[in-house]
Amino acid sequence: MLSIPRPQIDPLEIFRRCATAQSVRLEALLPAVSPIIEQEYVAYQAAMELESVVEFPRSSKVGSFEKDDLLSLYSDQLVKKSGVCREEYERLLASAPRKKCPMCSESTVTALDHHLPKSSYFRHAVNPLNLVPICSRCNEAKKHTMPNAEDKQFMHPYFDDFSGVQWLDFVILQESPIEIEFRARRPEGVSDRAFAKIKSHFSRLKLNELYTSNAIVMLDDLKETFSKFHDDNDWVSVRDELSDHLRRSSRRKDSWEHAMFSVLCDCEWYIEGGFKNI
Repeated sequence: MLSIPRPQIDPLEIFRRCATAQSVRLEALLPAVSPIIEQEYVAYQAAMELESVVEFPRSSKVGSFEKDDLLSLYSDQLVKKSGVCREEYERLLASAPRKKCPMCSESTVTALDHHLPKSSYFRHAVNPLNLVPICSRCNEAKKHTMPNAEDKQFMHPYFDDFSGVQWLDFVILQESPIEIEFRARRPEGVSDRAFAKIKSHFSRLKLNELYTSNAIVMLDDLKETFSKFHDDNDWVSVRDELSDHLRRSSRRKDSWEHAMFSVLCDCEWYIEGGFKNI
């Protein structure tokens, strides 16, 4: 997962602008509704920071603001190109580093996702802290999953940062032909609740499938690279190449590349010709 700085957008201002642009009726309700929404946004941030999302209550209507009213603010004023806050939508979309999905760190961002699904947490339909850039693959896998249990959570790019730790294991299941998989591992010092979130994120987004597919492509490329060393049994050069990959991947200890090269650098079988079994 890629950590992203929290949006520097005033959430209450977005709410007010959207409501004002939506209708005269909603604009008239703002004085009564705004304090409630402000408290709700503060509670959202606290729940994310304290990792207590499973206890976070589902939304109810806010005064005379019905569910459909709140959902329409997002669809009409953020998503639509003519919406009053479309510029903020674009800013959130562009916040993904190199346009990579922060949820999987691999695919290209295509949309914004409501981290807590707007169908049940509609008070946060236009809360910038609840709007995360995402790829179509992760968006489809995430769907409307309710984070009401430890094994139904996802990492939040604005609040969770595991980039400095290795939370993936790379495992060689079979040597000929090579069969591999990735697994979630518990980093040192990570709480039970945080590790439950890691495991849920990894499983529900089917990251093993994604990372294994990408790893096989890389291993196939390495096979071609290492083949020139095979006839001379030049295993030192193979190890040196792997060490270079490990050093480069160490900038992202949470990446599948780092997990893979951490294992391959010490795998004598792979270094001494096993790489040909792709």
